[in-house]
Amino acid sequence: MRFLTGIFLFISSFVFGQNNSLLYQVKGKDKKVSYLFGTIHMIPDSLYYFPGKLDKIISKSDEVILEVANLSDQGTAMKLMTLESGSCFDIFTPEQKDSVLNWGSALLGIKPEQFEKGFGKRKPFTLLQLSFQKMITGKIRMVDMEIESKAQSDKIPVTGLETVEYQLSIFDKIPPKEMAEFIMETVRKPDEGEKTFQKMVQYYHKQDLESLAKLILESDELGSSAEELLDKRNQNWIPKMDVLMNSKSCFFAVGAGHLGGPNGVIELLRKKGYEVTPVKY
Repeated sequence: MRFLTGIFLFISSFVFGQNNSLLYQVKGKDKKVSYLFGTIHMIPDSLYYFPGKLDKIISKSDEVILEVANLSDQGTAMKLMTLESGSCFDIFTPEQKDSVLNWGSALLGIKPEQFEKGFGKRKPFTLLQLSFQKMITGKIRMVDMEIESKAQSDKIPVTGLETVEYQLSIFDKIPPKEMAEFIMETVRKPDEGEKTFQKMVQYYHKQDLESLAKLILESDELGSSAEELLDKRNQNWIPKMDVLMNSKSCFFAVGAGHLGGPNGVIELLRKKGYEVTPVKY
């Protein structure tokens, strides 16, 4: 769950396997050619890789479709991450709350009371986001925002497969006790989250979608939320993608964790009749 806060947050030189790729060409009968790209929502600047070939594909597309459009609109997201009443720490027992406050204050280098005041009105899942962001040192690159920026500079329309309201509502559906346990796992075992993140980055660098999907699906942290966070969303996207590809050459960019596996976007598109072919770049 630690790595989900960026909704499956995920080397300057990539290592290719036989069919490993983050970029796929999508062909349907009597339809224009489109592309599907797996992103990592946050990545250190030192590991950011966006070659000219990928840039050219975007520039030739009729439309760019992300998970969510208008990523620079932080105001809406902040409102949705704010509690209407109560405190972020109400979901914890007194003992758990003390542990979380000590953990958060140490993470940020502030006093526990300052951490409680600063995060009290935020929704609990933002604590997981904080943990994830602290795993990345130095400048952070947001791959989705980079793609959106490139499309806008070429005056290419940018739309989303879902809204930020829907994305964040998924976390609201997680029972408070389950969310509290997710957070406590991070507090108790911070090194485990770091190890998982590093594995994800390694698989992403190797463009190994199957191993990435397996790592996510086999994680105990997903619990009962796996279907809502992955499978249901993937299934919801396919009819929308199908309609968009009827008349346009599209460039779809979604979290790489959504692409692989039996219920991933690649397999679902193939079942729909599309020819989905890996592209080396």
